[in-house]
Amino acid sequence: MTHAARAALGAAAGGEVWRFGAAESLTVLRELAELEAVAAALRARVLVHAEGIGAHQESGAESVAVWHARATLTTVAQGRAALREAVALEARSDVAAALAAAAINPAQAKVIVDAVAEVPEEDREQASTYLLEKAETHHAKDLRVLGRRIWEVLDPVAADARESAALERQEARAAARVRFSMVEHDDGTMEGWFRVPVLHGAMLRKMLVAIGAPKAKRAAAGAGSYDPTIKTPTRWGQAFCDLLERIQDSDLPVRAGCGATVVVTMTIENLTQQLEQAGLLDTGERISAIAARRLAARAGIIPAVLDGTGMVLDWGRTRRFHTKAQRLAIATMHRRCVHHGCDVSASHCEIDHDPPWDAGGGTDLTGKPLCPQHHRARHRPSNTDPPDG
Repeated sequence: MTHAARAALGAAAGGEVWRFGAAESLTVLRELAELEAVAAALRARVLVHAEGIGAHQESGAESVAVWHARATLTTVAQGRAALREAVALEARSDVAAALAAAAINPAQAKVIVDAVAEVPEEDREQASTYLLEKAETHHAKDLRVLGRRIWEVLDPVAADARESAALERQEARAAARVRFSMVEHDDGTMEGWFRVPVLHGAMLRKMLVAIGAPKAKRAAAGAGSYDPTIKTPTRWGQAFCDLLERIQDSDLPVRAGCGATVVVTMTIENLTQQLEQAGLLDTGERISAIAARRLAARAGIIPAVLDGTGMVLDWGRTRRFHTKAQRLAIATMHRRCVHHGCDVSASHCEIDHDPPWDAGGGTDLTGKPLCPQHHRARHRPSNTDPPDG
């Protein structure tokens, strides 16, 4: 039954679309959107039917989802999602009928089905009718908001309590679905994937925006140093790395009697003479000497300094960060980055130990404000000069 439609669409796809004006292009796009809705409704019906007759058994597939994924060259995860959405859609005959009639699109249908599933059985008909009416003038994102506030229509008096209960159920499901995975590559990077509740996602996004927003980066980089060509995903990635370096071990839980502190092992020559020898993390990874010295001056790591025989000479000092009061006092004494010619405000600077931490510098008012760019330059091996101030 789909052969004629496919043939017609194939012929149209090979047509001279360059002849279309704006009005004709819009008409074709609208008709294609309607065809997509009809196709989605039919696919859902066929998937539910296939599940009912056990269509996967003849091929030896373990489920209809796997059977469908193999036949369409999609992933098993996509097959399972398609079947799950098909079953949910077919359970709402009014929504399925609206989709088949192209009165709503697939995204709207999914939002309505999901929203209706959150209300008691006796209220679902009214909720579905309301959202189908709103779908005439609202896209899927707006419908999702309306679905979350559906109790303002169904039961205005108890709307807040109902919504709170629905959110509690949603949060419980979200907590059960949290995931985090990481894999190390051979190019010096790690790649990860995570799923967290919306609360924690919002918290992370707010932190990254605070660190990586173009305005903040522009202020921290100083005039002429900000690179506007860096894309947003890269900027957020840099902000995430910056966030990890800012976390102090005192804020983390204790494991096996020790705080969650990263230990970098290096030789005394590497620390004092700035040799180009890699530092070894207690987790097994290796980092460059530049990164080790920079972190030793800025973040919550402990340099385990060894002599020529491997004996530990120094485990660093217990307090590496300047307090808020110390930072305010230093900012009062030095209104800007102390590097010559830099106009970055002290409020956007990091406090550098003077003398350097690896040379015995203390966490006191001798510290100097340096913008991130000049702080990194300060700890490069080629730079042995003190900052200009």
